[in-house]
Amino acid sequence: MLFKDVIGQYETKQHLLEIGKSGNIPHSQLFLSQPGAGGLALALAFTQYIVCDNKQEEDSCGVCGACVKAQKLIHPDIHYTYPIIAKKPSPHPSLSTDYIQEWRTEITKNPYINELEWLQSIGAENKQGNITADEARNILKGLSLTAFESGYKIQIIWMAEALSKEGNILLKLLEEPPENTVLILIAEIQEEILPTILSRCQLVKINKIDDDSMAQALLKKGVPQSNTQHIAYLADGNFNVALALMDSETHDNTRMLTQWLDYSINLKAGELLKWTDEAGKIGRENLKSFLEYSTHIFREALMLLHIKNYIPRLAQDELNLAARINKFLTYQKLEKLLELINKKHYEIERNVSPKMVLMDMSLKMNKIIRSKD
Repeated sequence: MLFKDVIGQYETKQHLLEIGKSGNIPHSQLFLSQPGAGGLALALAFTQYIVCDNKQEEDSCGVCGACVKAQKLIHPDIHYTYPIIAKKPSPHPSLSTDYIQEWRTEITKNPYINELEWLQSIGAENKQGNITADEARNILKGLSLTAFESGYKIQIIWMAEALSKEGNILLKLLEEPPENTVLILIAEIQEEILPTILSRCQLVKINKIDDDSMAQALLKKGVPQSNTQHIAYLADGNFNVALALMDSETHDNTRMLTQWLDYSINLKAGELLKWTDEAGKIGRENLKSFLEYSTHIFREALMLLHIKNYIPRLAQDELNLAARINKFLTYQKLEKLLELINKKHYEIERNVSPKMVLMDMSLKMNKIIRSKD
């Protein structure tokens, strides 16, 4: 992946370029990324730059043999570790390499993929992905070998939170790796990284993608310019969310939310039953996007009400809806509503019946809104 293909993140890209040019590359780094902000994309661009045979001033060349292999995720000196589930039946421990073809397919398609989508792509269903002790020992074995083609041996560990206590196996490697070895751990939740690992890595913080860069990336994806800024606002720095919103733009989320609030707050049973039936048919991903959209509107409405001179990330019809919401919304009610929506978002991800989820949420929302704080 080229640095120019990483969305936004200009300061981080410049930092990594300077490190790459200096030749003094830290042997252990932790890319701490906001969700969907490009932690993996930056790691892919950085490692491609490291192995590139014809480095340019601002990027790898993209055409040499090393770059071509890196872009296809087949370079022999760049290794990948990621959460997996056990393959059964198998007499051998399951390793990341068992899923390397799926990894190449999914990451080439979308380097901003989240962990849940990755696990679903390998048939995990409701199983939790792990980076096992066997995987950690396999990393040690792989990095003990001599580099095949480049001057470096590189190990990328994506979603390093999944290491858990097994990460202790890698402590000596992180502290004193073999010569010309680079380890890049990518994570989103710092608190879930073992302190012993965190203390041995140089931290690279990756912030949310800025709205302008997000809008430009969406424009390149074929989104009409009139919609790009709106989707960028809703995505809030997460390009993976932006991709989902891009696919769900055919659904009028503002209209859906307006109707939902009206039917739920006033307990219009007939209309609410019809609404849940229609909403349940738009598909799981579109429904998840609708719930994320609802969360965004609730938050913006409250900030508009309580922060002086606040500039909301809302279109005109959304501003009108926010004004209506602010007639009943308080901090306490918002907290309860967001907790409710997040719970139901999780249930939708886990394939619970959409109609059941939406009806239960509607009744509970009525109770929250009509309660006395």
